Amino acid sequence: MNRKSSKRVFSGKKVIPYLMAGDPDLETTRKLLKAARSEGVWAVELGVPFSDPTADGPVIQEAARRSLAPSTTLRNLLSWLEGVPSDERPPVYLMTYFNLFLSIGLDQFVALAQRAGGIRGAVIPDLSFEDAGFVRRIFHAGGMSLIPFVAPTTSDGRMKRIVARSEDFIYLVSLLGTTGKELSETGTVSRLVSRIRLLTDSPVCVGFGIQSPDVASKVLGVADGVIVGSRLVREETDPDRWQSLLAAFCDAARSAPSLTTAGV
Repeated sequence: MNRKSSKRVFSGKKVIPYLMAGDPDLETTRKLLKAARSEGVWAVELGVPFSDPTADGPVIQEAARRSLAPSTTLRNLLSWLEGVPSDERPPVYLMTYFNLFLSIGLDQFVALAQRAGGIRGAVIPDLSFEDAGFVRRIFHAGGMSLIPFVAPTTSDGRMKRIVARSEDFIYLVSLLGTTGKELSETGTVSRLVSRIRLLTDSPVCVGFGIQSPDVASKVLGVADGVIVGSRLVREETDPDRWQSLLAAFCDAARSAPSLTTAGV
């Protein structure tokens, strides 16, 4: 990696890069995890490839296609993470679809995640809030969180129920549709963040549409964090370029004003 950095400090803002595990191979994934740690990200959303990723657009779908292999099953990735020292990777939120958790069993997943260490929880886009209660209880017993989603179409009543169970952060989906589109204006995000903050002090991190550091900077003017997916996934085959781009997003976070109402 070209960029050198010691411990990097943020003013309460969170940068969460999405990284497709195994794209193009696990050795590259390890390099990217180490680069993300050196840039001081708050956590990594580590994607586990799935054959029918309904929330993901073409960039992440193609990354999943490249990554699909026996070595990148959920079970094998958890075992692989055991061999990556904790000082070489940020905390991890696994992102994938519910069938993969069911295929190995929720209790078995928790046991494997505990053994791997450093896994804060999971993002499961096809698991509705109403159906997630038993999953949340099993995760909690293992010291992990299930990250809730709020979208532009979420009603006030449903939003209230969702944020009442918020945990490490709230994943605010900025756009309707799949990942990979660009957020062209932040008015809707600002209004949604304001609605959420009337209900909770949990950090609000915005995903979908964060396609440039400039967009990230605008979003971080109203939100507590950004989740950067497709834009970084395009660079996964070039670790130096990936880190340089991630650094630009992190610089945008460091220069953004702190929000005193935000959680930690």
